[in-house]
Amino acid sequence: MQAKAYLSRQSRQGMSSVIKCITWNVNGIRTRRDRVSALLEAHQPDVVCLQEVKCTQEKYPLDSFLRSGYESAVFGQPAYNGVAILSRQRATDVATGLDDQARAIAGTVHGIRWVNVYVPNGGTVGSPKYAYKLGWLEQLEVFLMTQLALGDDLVVMGDFNVIVDNLDTAHPAAWEGSVLCDPETRMLLSRIMKRFGLVDVLRKHAPGPGVYTWWDYRTRAFGRNDGVRIDHILMTPGLAARSVNAWVDVDERGCDRPSDHAPVLARLLTNGHPAT
Repeated sequence: MQAKAYLSRQSRQGMSSVIKCITWNVNGIRTRRDRVSALLEAHQPDVVCLQEVKCTQEKYPLDSFLRSGYESAVFGQPAYNGVAILSRQRATDVATGLDDQARAIAGTVHGIRWVNVYVPNGGTVGSPKYAYKLGWLEQLEVFLMTQLALGDDLVVMGDFNVIVDNLDTAHPAAWEGSVLCDPETRMLLSRIMKRFGLVDVLRKHAPGPGVYTWWDYRTRAFGRNDGVRIDHILMTPGLAARSVNAWVDVDERGCDRPSDHAPVLARLLTNGHPAT
């Protein structure tokens, strides 16, 4: 399959102790429960942030992941949205926000503050949903300030529904004027990144072009690698300097009954020395 040519390869360099993290919009945890379990087995991550779990805490498959050795902190709602943090070490100081929609959850694992976000899509530019998206991003900036009070090391990852720049789409002209890449949305995300010094580690280690995280089901876009990159792992500078690599698990998108998103992974050293 052509899309596999764009899989970012994992680094083969030797490392001491590392932390591996994953972000993945699963598009329904009950549909993708076994795929998540397989992902945990294949990659053995320390922290996983899931978006669009689409269920309440009561219907979330907690026991399945406990059997795999992972605790879950869940902020869910029926049928829509929903975010969860899975970790081997139980997350502490768990916080949810930014409103009554289950789109953000944060917790501390291994001394790092992890913030998992599912940014609203926004519908169409100028619509009420678009206004909600802009307001949500402004609230996210405030929320991140409160999270920094709980630790200097911060990772913000999830489905941002923002194409950062034209490298992040196979066909920039096709997305021009959409809510994924309109100037105001891009400006707000850029402002957040600059304020907190957040580094896009997938861009750092897999600069592209051709590195995407979402492919439309309806147009069978995956087979043509007609994708966009809207799932991001952003780290404060000290953590980003310790990042060893980052890549997209494109093979997961080619599995049976896949999510329309592929998981994004990153590894960072725990010994405090910058990666070279």
